[in-house]
Amino acid sequence: MAMEGGNSGIATGGNYDVFLSFRGPDTRNTFTDCLYVFMSKAGIRIFRDDEELWPGEKISEILRAVKSSQIYIPIFSKNYASSRWCLRELTCMVKSYDQFPGKQILPIFYDVDPRDVKLETEQYKSALTKHEEELGCSEVNPWKEALTTVARIKGWHLKDQRQGEVIDDIIKRVLQKITIRKRDLPTYLVGIDDRIEDIKKLLNCCDTSDVRFVIIYGIGGMGKTTLAKVVFNQFSPQFEGHSFLSSIQESSPCRGIVKMQRKLVADLFNFSLPKTCDFEEGNNMIRKRLPNKRVLLVFDGIDENNQSMQLAKYCTLCGPGSRIIITTRDKSAFPTKVEGFEEHISTGSTETFLYEMKEMRYDHALQFFNNLAFSTDSVPPDLYDLSREVVALTGGLPLAVEVIGSHLHGQSKAQWISILEKLKEVPHEKVQQRLKISYDALEYRPQQIFLDIACFFVNKKKTNPMYMWEDSGFYPKVEIEVLIDKSLIKIVDHDRIWMHDQLRTLGREIVRQEHMWKSEDRSRLWYLEMIHEKGTQNAVALTPRRSGDNFPCKDFADLTKARFLKLDGGNFAGNFEDILSELRWLCWRNCPPELKANNFVLNRLVILKLSGDIILDKWSGWVEIMSVAVLQVASKLKVLKIARSNSLIKTPCFSEFLSLERLVLKGFPNLVQIDHSIGKLERLMYLKIKWCPFLRWLPQQIGYLTALRELILIQGFSIRHLPDSIGNLRLLSRLVVEDTGLVELPNTIKGLADLEYLCLANCTSLNSLLDAVGELKSLTELDLSGTTIEELPQSIYNHEDLTLQINSSKIRTRLMRDLPPLEGIEDCLDSIRLKADWKSALKNLKEEHLENARQKFMRAMPYVKLRQKFTREVLTREVPSVKLRHKFMREVPLEKVRQKLVLIYEGLDYGEKQIFLDIASFFLNKKKTDTVCICKACDLFPKVEMDALVNKSLIKILDRGKIWMHDQVRDFGREIIRQENIEISRDQSRLQFLKTVNEKVTL
Repeated sequence: MAMEGGNSGIATGGNYDVFLSFRGPDTRNTFTDCLYVFMSKAGIRIFRDDEELWPGEKISEILRAVKSSQIYIPIFSKNYASSRWCLRELTCMVKSYDQFPGKQILPIFYDVDPRDVKLETEQYKSALTKHEEELGCSEVNPWKEALTTVARIKGWHLKDQRQGEVIDDIIKRVLQKITIRKRDLPTYLVGIDDRIEDIKKLLNCCDTSDVRFVIIYGIGGMGKTTLAKVVFNQFSPQFEGHSFLSSIQESSPCRGIVKMQRKLVADLFNFSLPKTCDFEEGNNMIRKRLPNKRVLLVFDGIDENNQSMQLAKYCTLCGPGSRIIITTRDKSAFPTKVEGFEEHISTGSTETFLYEMKEMRYDHALQFFNNLAFSTDSVPPDLYDLSREVVALTGGLPLAVEVIGSHLHGQSKAQWISILEKLKEVPHEKVQQRLKISYDALEYRPQQIFLDIACFFVNKKKTNPMYMWEDSGFYPKVEIEVLIDKSLIKIVDHDRIWMHDQLRTLGREIVRQEHMWKSEDRSRLWYLEMIHEKGTQNAVALTPRRSGDNFPCKDFADLTKARFLKLDGGNFAGNFEDILSELRWLCWRNCPPELKANNFVLNRLVILKLSGDIILDKWSGWVEIMSVAVLQVASKLKVLKIARSNSLIKTPCFSEFLSLERLVLKGFPNLVQIDHSIGKLERLMYLKIKWCPFLRWLPQQIGYLTALRELILIQGFSIRHLPDSIGNLRLLSRLVVEDTGLVELPNTIKGLADLEYLCLANCTSLNSLLDAVGELKSLTELDLSGTTIEELPQSIYNHEDLTLQINSSKIRTRLMRDLPPLEGIEDCLDSIRLKADWKSALKNLKEEHLENARQKFMRAMPYVKLRQKFTREVLTREVPSVKLRHKFMREVPLEKVRQKLVLIYEGLDYGEKQIFLDIASFFLNKKKTDTVCICKACDLFPKVEMDALVNKSLIKILDRGKIWMHDQVRDFGREIIRQENIEISRDQSRLQFLKTVNEKVTL
């Protein structure tokens, strides 16, 4: 037992394996003594009061021993309940058992029955009554609860049992449980429950037909090992054998793997490999024995260069139902398809699942940090903002949270501020060491790409950098996958590069350490304050701050390796011959209208981005770059972006840019013409034209761009028609015509055989769609947000799977009429999906209508006149007309509506739920006063609870006091009742239609 104020957090081992609680005169010299002796011989450390408590020590130390033990074994005998100390021990056990998930209670019913311990007989009840008379109910009631709690736990019943066999069984159970707890866990575990559930689903331990691998991957410090330990501790008892092989990457190549073999054999088969056994012999022995056991194995920290990979592969031979968990920084080290892992064994198959370890949620990271920095969840007011800033800086990386939180513990506010400023530029040393392991494992090319991303391209689209890296010989298609596999980057949200904040800081620190005191000697310069910090021959990429000064050629003369240059303002001046000869990417914001440099030839340029008030016939630099004399530039240029020129009326001639693959024209308020030479760009795959409000048409030559995959036209308010030649773009997969004056689509659009995405958002002059849209066989998404289109062409329903975006559209307004008026319900119609079986949905609609009519007819049968009227008017009534909203509402948004209703329903209290279900079942269109009277008789508070239902828009009270509920809300309520017992309707809480008198109601 432990006293109040003992250790908090997760139990991590303690001083004892087992705490024995027993009534001394009953069992000390008999059963308890035998159990103690045999457990001690098995190596189990047991607390027993007469052995462990030395003279003079307070009896309260026994309570402390409870908390320092892992397993509790209460031995219930006839006089157990007469001992107050036994009952106090038991109460402390139950309290500790509830507080710490790792604790176990294994009860033994020596010469009593569980029902005696449950206080169902006088055996224990009389003793508790005597205690109440002497001590009062307040002290005895917790004892009663503890007794009944433990009595419900499955244990051993010694009546008519051989005690030797029972003791042997107890020792086996205890050994199994204390063995799996050898994986120590951190004191604070926050936000791990959802991850445990994820792994539990992947493991699916109930399925014993296959061998299953679960690969947990992520960057260092993400908590992979901790998660594996928790899962291992929790699920090990379900297996015949288990082993946790840790720190594999840190093991020596030769002796380390043999050591792991020895541990694996010892854990699984309880014997030692001979000292002369080498790696191959050990593997052969493991292969022979593994098929006979259902095991749980953890390989913590595997990479593709490990011999342990061979050891892990042999695990495909484990007995059916075995589970193998592997943690790794590099998921490519253990792909789902690799020789050895796709083999099928005689008793089943092998399956492999990948699980990405993601960063902590902010609230979990904050709780974790506060526990480390302040030893409590509460934060001192003067450090509240600083603590949140620090947690945000960690990016949810558990290692960073732990290291920094521990580092800041006990520091003054001034020290907090100083440390925070440093962490913004330099990662903590311990975090850096762990993360740098993955960087050091990279080859030269992926290292260069990693540093480029960290310094310049975080949250940027990968498309343009890929051109630069490709031309620089970095093979980015291969190396980007390497970085992804090692969890150093991700590609998210329309091809954007994501990198964890701590990794970005690491990358920049690696560059900073290239030369600590002379920044211009570093390879990447992203913070040049003044142009005289000009960089040296080491620089490969640089971004000077904005400048209005000229850039003389001498400032760039040493940049012989520079491949990336991003400028803001300024102007080149002087003779630039043979300068910036390796430059692949030039981005120049606020570029001047007239270039002052001479011989400005960029032979290797593949990406050119210019923004500024460009005037074609005055800006000599633009003319020179396009001139015949420098065709080398044009022949290599892949990406061209021109933006923000108030003076540009006509685009430049594109004849010399025949290698161009991406063209962006953006922000030209006075542009009225796109040069016809655009049709010569036969390699162009991406064309974007944005914010050209006076551009009235696209040239017919657009149809010559046969390689075009994406055509984006945004904020072209004067464009009313698209050229007919657009139908020639057979490879086009995305067509965006957004916020334009478009009044109709050309019929030739049906020629876009590969078109998957069509966006017509905010084209308010477009009132209808052609049938040709329905003939686009590859179309999967159609965006009509903000349009005035009311009807879709019938041909649109020929699509097997089409998603419609209809936010702020007339279609959405019409559909809203069929939804219940719930708060936030409009979100259900932002996006809807037409499915291939929409016709069957209409058939179901007809059948449902007839079934409703039949039920109404049956209820009206006692009244002959009503029956005659019903036959004429109801059964002959037409099925509801097949209008647009029926097609959608019967098939698409109902699941979203149901999800919204579930959230609202779960937020109701008990009484509100009961009245809601009563109304859905019986009181629709009934007077509120009648319903209130009935509910009052059922000990509910109908006035208050019905007001709550009204406030949540689940019901309305109409003018004459009748209760109204939307049909979908009613159906939702009745479905809740039906789910109470789907197969046996009479077991449901509310029965609307009993078919026969013999269909009895259950209680």
